[in-house]
Amino acid sequence: MKTVFSGIQPSGLVHLGNLLGAINNWVKLSNDESKNYFCIVDLHSLTAMPDKTSLKTSIRDTLKVLMASGINMKNSVIYVQSDLKEHAYLSWILSNFCQVGELQRMTQFKEKSNSFGTHSGLLTYPILMAADILIHKANEVPVGDDQTQHLELTRNIADRFNNNYGDIFPIPEKTSGKSGARLMSLRHPENKMSKSSDDINGTIYFNDSKDSIIKKFKSSVTDSQNEIKYDLESKPGISNLIEIYSAINATELKETEKQFQDFRYGDFKLAVAETVINYLEPIAEKFEEISDSEVDSAVENNLKLAKVSAELTISEIETALGID
Repeated sequence: MKTVFSGIQPSGLVHLGNLLGAINNWVKLSNDESKNYFCIVDLHSLTAMPDKTSLKTSIRDTLKVLMASGINMKNSVIYVQSDLKEHAYLSWILSNFCQVGELQRMTQFKEKSNSFGTHSGLLTYPILMAADILIHKANEVPVGDDQTQHLELTRNIADRFNNNYGDIFPIPEKTSGKSGARLMSLRHPENKMSKSSDDINGTIYFNDSKDSIIKKFKSSVTDSQNEIKYDLESKPGISNLIEIYSAINATELKETEKQFQDFRYGDFKLAVAETVINYLEPIAEKFEEISDSEVDSAVENNLKLAKVSAELTISEIETALGID
């Protein structure tokens, strides 16, 4: 049985981009014949210096959204990264199998250092990500194109460790099959849909009201051509709406184009809005039904399973290194 690992940062309210880009795929994976570890990677979020109270709330809300999304808990382990100290411990060990130059060449480090500075947490972020993946000996990792570089570094680190100390780690692969949609902001379609408050009108949050969703789609940026066609370069706004509709309805982009070829932009926006409302409504309702005690119980039980897996891996590593 293959092992799958994936993580999500608790850096604000879960939005449509998170659901269609990652969580929707997790739901599908959870019904495959695999062992799945889905992690709230709160240690990663520290690179942006989050507010303490907001972070606590985001961690719990993200856990509840994952539980409400339909993930099959029978073969899935959902837990919080900071609750499992083996992640940080393994990160230190793996840092000895990675070069500083490799970290400095990471695209996300170059981009984010402009906003958050060049502190060492941001630089070594990919090593902690490698530890996240390797702590459970994951064979597959569902990642978007923006994380492919990090996965490649993880593969290199695992390979170097194995060459020096024996075949401890499988070399993780990008999950086969269709990846999740990469949704862009409704107001700034050149940028990804974001949890940040400065793009609140371009982001659809999981618990937005029906009226709010319709309003946001009505004001979404398109173009002056009035042609429903997928073209990322010249029609990024319309292409984004096509992506959203296709992802929710599991249709090909060309099918969506054909379905709405005679629609005007305003009517198409409303059609996409209605689809989003129908998709989010049961998730938001289930979210409200989940009690704090249910979350606590799930976290406790899942953490035990995650800890067993992590401790077995660490034991092997320590023996291989001679520090057991």
